[in-house]
Amino acid sequence: MRILRFLAGASVAGLSTLTIGFVAADRLSHLAPPPVVAKATPEPSATGSIAVPKPEAPVAAVKAPPKIPNGFDTERLHALMRGDPILPPSKR
Repeated sequence: MRILRFLAGASVAGLSTLTIGFVAADRLSHLAPPPVVAKATPEPSATGSIAVPKPEAPVAAVKAPPKIPNGFDTERLHALMRGDPILPPSKR
Protein backbone atom coordinates (compact mmCIF):
# COMPACT_ATOMS: atom_id res chain seq x y z
CA MET A 1 0.00 0.00 0.00
CA ARG A 2 2.90 2.30 0.56
CA ILE A 3 3.94 2.04 -3.04
CA LEU A 4 0.46 3.08 -4.23
CA ARG A 5 0.58 6.23 -2.11
CA PHE A 6 4.02 7.03 -3.51
CA LEU A 7 2.89 6.38 -7.10
CA ALA A 8 -0.19 8.58 -6.63
CA GLY A 9 1.87 11.45 -5.24
CA ALA A 10 4.49 11.11 -7.95
CA SER A 11 1.83 11.05 -10.68
CA VAL A 12 0.17 14.21 -9.31
CA ALA A 13 3.52 15.99 -9.14
CA GLY A 14 4.46 14.77 -12.62
CA LEU A 15 1.16 15.81 -14.17
CA SER A 16 1.42 19.24 -12.53
CA THR A 17 4.94 19.72 -13.88
CA LEU A 18 3.88 18.50 -17.33
CA THR A 19 0.90 20.92 -17.37
CA ILE A 20 3.11 23.85 -16.38
CA GLY A 21 5.60 22.90 -19.10
CA PHE A 22 2.89 22.74 -21.79
CA VAL A 23 1.43 26.08 -20.74
CA ALA A 24 4.87 27.72 -20.81
CA ALA A 25 5.60 26.25 -24.25
CA ASP A 26 2.25 27.43 -25.57
CA ARG A 27 2.81 30.97 -24.30
CA LEU A 28 6.31 31.09 -25.78
CA SER A 29 5.01 29.93 -29.16
CA HIS A 30 2.28 32.60 -29.24
CA LEU A 31 4.21 35.71 -28.29
CA ALA A 32 2.63 39.06 -29.06
CA PRO A 33 4.29 41.01 -31.86
CA PRO A 34 6.42 43.93 -30.73
CA PRO A 35 4.56 47.25 -30.68
CA VAL A 36 4.98 49.51 -33.68
CA VAL A 37 6.91 52.60 -32.70
CA ALA A 38 6.36 55.75 -34.73
CA LYS A 39 9.43 57.59 -35.89
CA ALA A 40 10.03 60.68 -33.79
CA THR A 41 10.11 63.94 -35.69
CA PRO A 42 12.09 66.84 -34.27
CA GLU A 43 10.27 69.91 -33.07
CA PRO A 44 10.22 72.85 -35.49
CA SER A 45 12.05 75.01 -32.96
CA ALA A 46 14.88 72.43 -32.86
CA THR A 47 15.31 72.49 -36.65
CA GLY A 48 15.29 76.28 -36.85
CA SER A 49 12.15 76.63 -38.96
CA ILE A 50 10.36 78.50 -36.16
CA ALA A 51 12.06 81.30 -34.29
CA VAL A 52 12.20 80.75 -30.57
CA PRO A 53 10.92 83.82 -28.69
CA LYS A 54 13.40 85.39 -26.33
CA PRO A 55 12.38 85.33 -22.68
CA GLU A 56 11.14 88.62 -21.33
CA ALA A 57 12.35 90.21 -18.14
CA PRO A 58 10.53 88.80 -15.11
CA VAL A 59 7.79 90.95 -13.68
CA ALA A 60 8.28 91.95 -10.05
CA ALA A 61 6.00 89.95 -7.78
CA VAL A 62 3.29 91.91 -6.02
CA LYS A 63 3.19 91.20 -2.30
CA ALA A 64 -0.16 90.26 -0.91
CA PRO A 65 -1.50 92.17 2.07
CA PRO A 66 -0.62 90.45 5.37
CA LYS A 67 -4.22 89.70 6.36
CA ILE A 68 -7.22 88.73 4.31
CA PRO A 69 -10.13 91.20 4.69
CA ASN A 70 -12.64 88.54 5.75
CA GLY A 71 -10.55 87.77 8.85
CA PHE A 72 -9.59 84.18 7.95
CA ASP A 73 -5.99 83.62 9.01
CA THR A 74 -4.44 81.16 6.56
CA GLU A 75 -0.99 81.38 8.13
CA ARG A 76 -2.36 80.15 11.45
CA LEU A 77 -4.24 77.35 9.68
CA HIS A 78 -1.05 76.27 7.90
CA ALA A 79 0.82 76.36 11.20
CA LEU A 80 -1.85 74.17 12.80
CA MET A 81 -1.67 71.70 9.91
CA ARG A 82 2.13 71.53 10.20
CA GLY A 83 1.83 70.86 13.92
CA ASP A 84 3.50 74.05 15.04
CA PRO A 85 2.44 75.21 18.50
CA ILE A 86 -0.12 78.00 18.54
CA LEU A 87 0.99 79.60 21.74
CA PRO A 88 4.55 80.08 22.89
CA PRO A 89 5.70 77.57 25.52
CA SER A 90 4.59 78.58 28.98
CA LYS A 91 7.10 79.16 31.78
CA ARG A 92 6.64 76.86 34.72
